[in-house]
Amino acid sequence: MPELEDMTLHTAKKFDLGIVFIDINDFTDYTDRNDYDEVLFMLNLFVPEAMELVRDYEGYFEKNTGDGIMAYFGAGEDDTDTATLVIEYLSALKYALANHINPCLRDHGIEPISISAGATMGEAYISRIGVHSLNRRTAISTAANVASKLEHASESNEFYVGEGIYEYTHESFDENPFEKLGHFTPYVWENEETGKRVPYNHYNFIGGWEGTEWSNLRPPQ
Repeated sequence: MPELEDMTLHTAKKFDLGIVFIDINDFTDYTDRNDYDEVLFMLNLFVPEAMELVRDYEGYFEKNTGDGIMAYFGAGEDDTDTATLVIEYLSALKYALANHINPCLRDHGIEPISISAGATMGEAYISRIGVHSLNRRTAISTAANVASKLEHASESNEFYVGEGIYEYTHESFDENPFEKLGHFTPYVWENEETGKRVPYNHYNFIGGWEGTEWSNLRPPQ
């Protein structure tokens, strides 16, 4: 993954990536219910933790939009490793929320939060977008759009993943941690080995480290 300063404006490099959007649920209502300093405390606890976990799982943080985060994983990795990194990140995020972030908020008398996520994998172009005085690195792809739409479709404490994430990780678990939700209209999934195009199913990732029991993936760093 090229560093921003190593890229020229309006150039792009192609990667196969896992892309993740996460969002704090009902953030507008949360800000209405809580004092300004309490909301800031929560954001200063949650956002850095979520960003640090991106780095722990070899990902790249792209942007933070108030209560939301976008990150991508697996640049230069094969598909199985990319999908595994995404699931490890989501699992670690669940663990951090249940065992660190929300307990800390409660200790300070602040309302805990819930989050949702959308994750996909696929071809993406990393480009440096903007003008000389204001620019950033961004992922441009259908996969990024689908990840955003999956997050938008999910509800509190739901982590929606696309067909590729499921395909490359579900057999690594002793028990399948994915709840099949059906076709995510209007998208399709193309099997790289056969070239066959099938409906793009999506799944709720219900596994992970919500409590203190570990799955067979790596624990948070």
